[in-house]
Amino acid sequence: MTSSIFSLGNAIRAFLFVGLVGVVFVFVQSCQRPATGLDAYAVDSLKKLTAREAPPLPPKTIFTTVDDRTLNLEDLRGKVVVLNVWATWCPPCIKEMPSLDRLQTLRGGADFEVITISIDRTKYEPAKFFVDNDIQNLVPWHDGSYGIPGNLRLRGYPTTVIYSKQGREIAILEGEAEWDSPEALALVDYLRRR
Repeated sequence: MTSSIFSLGNAIRAFLFVGLVGVVFVFVQSCQRPATGLDAYAVDSLKKLTAREAPPLPPKTIFTTVDDRTLNLEDLRGKVVVLNVWATWCPPCIKEMPSLDRLQTLRGGADFEVITISIDRTKYEPAKFFVDNDIQNLVPWHDGSYGIPGNLRLRGYPTTVIYSKQGREIAILEGEAEWDSPEALALVDYLRRR
């Protein structure tokens, strides 16, 4: 009896090999980070955007302004919030602030708001910075407790945290970004529809 490439033994080996490759493929795919709707927007200036798989609740910190207005993040439930933690002594923070102001101009409304939280020594420093740099559409909120960096486990500045309408942290971006870029505007539009 002569051996043939199309023998039953070779067919079984080929079938087992293809099955093994399929099992390895499924295993590798299951170990990778699951794709979310936000991953499509983590490009260009938002390439450092990281979706949160198990979003924590927002901190209960109360922020203030120079004219003694107060804000708690719970007050913003029902809105998509882009919360930026920054300081006047931080060059990347200063660089991105005009784009956050333009984002508020372009998309701000009943269901979306940009909130900037300064960690400067006093509430007067961010207010002066906004006046001196013609930041007209944002409120210079200040964290007088200096607790927000620890509560959000921030590793540097600027850091931007994005909250859903349900008040849950859904994404974070460490470092500066162009918040009025096409990808940022598309991200905000996507979140507003959810």
